[in-house]
Amino acid sequence: MNFIYWFAYYNFDSPSVRYRAKYPLEYIKKEYGIDYYLIIPGYSLAIIIRFIIAYFSAMFLPKKGSLIVIQRVNSNFIYSKLLKLLVKIKKQDTVYDIDDADYLVYNPKTIYYFAKECKTISAGSRKIKEHLSQFNSRIVHNTSTIVDLNIVKKKRNDLFTIGWIGGFGGGHKDSLIKVVFPALIELDFNFKLVIIGVYKDSDSELITNYFNKNKNIKVEIPRNVDWQDEVDIQNRIATFDIGIATLLDTEIQKSKSGIKAKQYMNNGVPVLSTNLPENDSVIIEGENGFFCSEPLDFKQKITEFHNMSEREYNYYSSNARNSIKNFNHEKYLSTFRKIKAGI
Repeated sequence: MNFIYWFAYYNFDSPSVRYRAKYPLEYIKKEYGIDYYLIIPGYSLAIIIRFIIAYFSAMFLPKKGSLIVIQRVNSNFIYSKLLKLLVKIKKQDTVYDIDDADYLVYNPKTIYYFAKECKTISAGSRKIKEHLSQFNSRIVHNTSTIVDLNIVKKKRNDLFTIGWIGGFGGGHKDSLIKVVFPALIELDFNFKLVIIGVYKDSDSELITNYFNKNKNIKVEIPRNVDWQDEVDIQNRIATFDIGIATLLDTEIQKSKSGIKAKQYMNNGVPVLSTNLPENDSVIIEGENGFFCSEPLDFKQKITEFHNMSEREYNYYSSNARNSIKNFNHEKYLSTFRKIKAGI
């Protein structure tokens, strides 16, 4: 694999585009000198010109040893139609990369087209692989990766800190309210709760009001977070003592690629999570975190982390950090190398 044409479906505010495209591509260029075109759809002149250059290069004058990746494209607009033509003509060099069950949210016609017509599918979770295998036998599970900036937690805070990061809405919001918030109001020690990713004033008020009577809980809800500032994101996560990664037992949530849990562990933060895919592929019970299924479980494990010695805590923190070998850039990109070699 000497060059990658990567046609993404959205902009850099999307975790998929950042963690499965932007950061891995920057890494492979820096470490191995493998260049790329990363194309984001849009209507500005600069974006259109870049798309035209990449598209016609891939179509008529492809770089030697190149791979063409179509990432999560699910619409039926001109961008999608042009990529369908590219896949039809250059099928042997194509991969469809998908890490969310978009076929449960959008009209799946385009998704299934790329799943069938691309040579190989790169699926971000086992559930997605299971679903799309009906369309293409050449499908691999390639778990999402996190960029390693060597930002690692050093020790617990004087005020024990519980953190969550993501988009506070939908199933993520529901899972927190269902199994985590009831546990937190039962805790009898002082702690800080940090929730990063709240966009609506109404949600901010909901959280504040929920814990308003609990004087032992200091609530922080950072707003206007720059999701593209990865250094800032990771420094924020490193202030957590434990990270919460909950999912609901629904098909769309079970098809997630476990980004939250990986983000926490990347910075040396142990994880408390519901025992569902894809989190169960990276969390090892009693090593880098624990699984909790109901509020009582969360209450007990949070209390356990709060009360444990610094030596015990460092054991979990170190194991969390060491877990990144299971989802680092080398592992992620090795799958694409194998795909290219198989093509």
